[in-house]
Amino acid sequence: MLYKIFIGLAVVAAAAVGLSVENFVPPNEKIVTVAINSGDTFASLASSVGIATSTAQAILEGSKKVYDLSSIRAGKEMAIVFSLTDGALKEISYDVDSENEFIATSAPDGSWSAELKPILYEVTERTIEGMIETSLYETFLANNWDIRLGLSLAEIFAWQIDFAADIQKGDSFEVIFEERHLDGRYIMPGKILAAKFNNAGEEFVGYYFKGEKTKEGFYDANGNSLQKEFLKSPLQYKYISSGFSYARVNPITKKVSPHRGIDYAANAGTPAVAVGDGTVTQAGWNGYYGISVTVRHNDTYRTVYGHFQSLARGIKVGAKVKQGQVVGYVGSTGQATGPHLHYEMHKFSSYVNPFKVEVPPGEPIVEEDKEKFEIVKKQFQL
Repeated sequence: MLYKIFIGLAVVAAAAVGLSVENFVPPNEKIVTVAINSGDTFASLASSVGIATSTAQAILEGSKKVYDLSSIRAGKEMAIVFSLTDGALKEISYDVDSENEFIATSAPDGSWSAELKPILYEVTERTIEGMIETSLYETFLANNWDIRLGLSLAEIFAWQIDFAADIQKGDSFEVIFEERHLDGRYIMPGKILAAKFNNAGEEFVGYYFKGEKTKEGFYDANGNSLQKEFLKSPLQYKYISSGFSYARVNPITKKVSPHRGIDYAANAGTPAVAVGDGTVTQAGWNGYYGISVTVRHNDTYRTVYGHFQSLARGIKVGAKVKQGQVVGYVGSTGQATGPHLHYEMHKFSSYVNPFKVEVPPGEPIVEEDKEKFEIVKKQFQL
């Protein structure tokens, strides 16, 4: 990424004095950008551009404390810099994620060092407003807005609004956010700074804030956290195929029996998330639940997610999960007539209706930070 920025600055400088900017590269350097495909490893990528096996091994050894190059992902790119003078390998860079870039650099003695550096985006502020006809997703598509921003907006109000069931035609929203650019080219949406959502006549407002003693997050106009202990739903679903009931005709056994959970009809493969932080106490085959996951949130609550076609990576007994983390993918394993998620909530080991549980709120703005929060509110008028 640093080389991309350098090239961008060099291009601007060249254009300023009337030089051609086509195929501009820094003097005495050759930059090779390699696409990472499924099955590729760092060793195979290095070999494809002529890097000796011993050099590739030295890079792996020199960088493993900073970043494990066996973790590179398909669909991304790696930039490899050679000297035009003697053909020597000088540097390797790879964007680990949207925030950090891995850079490995050679030393005269043949050793390699590595570091992670923050990606230096050019940030601009933008405001958009929208009116919903069918769904938030369709509204973003119709306006050619980055759907990643729409997902972030839904995450902010996920504790107040069920975006699969509560959204109505005529709902509206306003979002003030950062856009990230590199070399004058739009890359991705950045942080949402403030947002407003009108749903069924009720207005919800959120301001991004991080104080000296206040946890980073989104807060309403009164300084109360928008985040609650549990999300309203664990996935984006089509409809609720079966609600919480103490007397339901079981579609498989045809007998009347309790259904002490919520069935969310959804396409096979739809990701389902943990509704709150916790520890996985069960993961795998679980009788009529099929492939399921149980998460213990605290001494009071635990939740169950059933009929998965598969578990998400890393989900096993003892794993720690965060609110919103994918735990599995919708399927129809166990006693299921079709793809859906069976979701249960237990309070003090007893079944409870998730729709009727009063969810505890998050911590509000700390008193010492309230003055700074008021400044943020005035800065972003919604």
